[in-house]
Amino acid sequence: MKKFIKYDVYIQIFFMITGVLVTIIKGWNGWIFFYFIVGLPQLVSFLVKIFLKVKISPLFLIYGMVILPVWISIVIILILRTSGIDYKITAIPRCIVIAAFFYSPFMALLYVFESHNLYKSLK
Repeated sequence: MKKFIKYDVYIQIFFMITGVLVTIIKGWNGWIFFYFIVGLPQLVSFLVKIFLKVKISPLFLIYGMVILPVWISIVIILILRTSGIDYKITAIPRCIVIAAFFYSPFMALLYVFESHNLYKSLK
């Protein structure tokens, strides 16, 4: 568990830097890559940490309550769009995803900060 937490901090920092660099290199055409480059590893890390016996902080819970609906909405949108169902059904999930474009970079920074604090507390 301690090794996972240690590696997780470095992996999160790596993907955060990579996401920022890709966004800078690609310019305005590549800003969407940041969300997936940073968000997918954080989602995996979050789901693994849920099942580990680690101290869960209030910031960790807030992150989960704010970010999980975004990923669920993305999956719902993809399923409904590919199944040919009327696009009006995806209005609420689309609103959640659009709102996330504004707050998710801050949540990504918060998650890296929280992962670092968790690692320091286990030392």
